[in-house]
Formats: sequence, C-alpha cells, structure tokens
Amino acid sequence: MESQDPLYQALEAANQQVAQANQALEEKVQEARAAGLTWQTIGRALGVSKQAAAQRFAAALPTRRSLDLLQTELNQITDAFFAALARGIVQDAQAYMTYTASRRYSKRKLLKTWQEVTDQVGPFTEVSKTLIEEAPSGFILTYRLSHTRGQPVGQISFNPARKITGLVIFNDDSAPLPW
Repeated sequence: MESQDPLYQALEAANQQVAQANQALEEKVQEARAAGLTWQTIGRALGVSKQAAAQRFAAALPTRRSLDLLQTELNQITDAFFAALARGIVQDAQAYMTYTASRRYSKRKLLKTWQEVTDQVGPFTEVSKTLIEEAPSGFILTYRLSHTRGQPVGQISFNPARKITGLVIFNDDSAPLPW
C-alpha cells in the first residue's frame, strides 16, 4: 500500500512542510504590507519583481491574523484620507487612490463634495466606526464619520494593493443606503 511506503511518507511530510512555510511567508508578507513596506521592497527580499510579489500575495486568501492586520491597515489609510480632506490637502488624499480613481475624483470634485458634507454636518472629527468586507476586486470598508453636527456614512473600495478605487458618502445616515 502506498501510504506505508517510506518514500511516499517522506513526500507527504515534505509537502506539509512546504505548505507551512508558504503560510508563514504569506503572514510575513501581510505584516510587511501592514507596516508600510512596498511591493518593490518585498519583491527584492523574495528575489522576484514587485509585480510577481503583488500577484502572488495581494489576492491570497487572508488568514484571521492577516485580516486583523488588513483591518488595521485599511483603517489607517481611511483615517489619513479623511484627515487630508479635512485639512484641504487633496493631493495627500489622492495619494491613497489609484490613478484612475484620482482622475475620477478630481481635486475640484473632492473639495466640492467635502465642502457639501461639512456644510451640512460641521467640521470633521474622526472616523468613528468601520467594517471591512472582502469583495471580488479587493475590499469594501463601510465607515461612519463623526462631525460636530452629524455622522455621515459611506463606503470606500480598495484594490488588493490597498489603493482606493471608489468612494461614496451619505450625509443622512437614516436614508436607505444602496448596499
């Protein structure tokens, strides 16, 4: 019987070691991304191009630990994005977006939208609550903002490289939402 063959058992054990090593590597890559390392730096450490590193690890199914790191990373990006908008520094906010999203949400459009939000609910205080969901094209972060006179809600979509690809804000959190 195959399972009793020492060579078969050695192959099975080696395969299990490779699976464990791959899991450890994936977790370390997720930690490196959460700490701010670029795909170029990660690729260099692994001896591959940044594209190869991103393709291999960006779409990997996250573990519970990597989901916690992802939640932390996306929360930090969201906080920084809205803080930049609140300061009126749109180019800093757009730095968190893909090229396509930054073209769609131009400086003028972002400033106008943010002005409409603050006119209705007052100055921005903080991102008070978030929820992350996995989507086919990356991640969706549902948020609640705290302003002095209200709590707008909305969603931000992120690609696997943690760049913003879309954004919606609703000033009236009692209105029926599209999701």
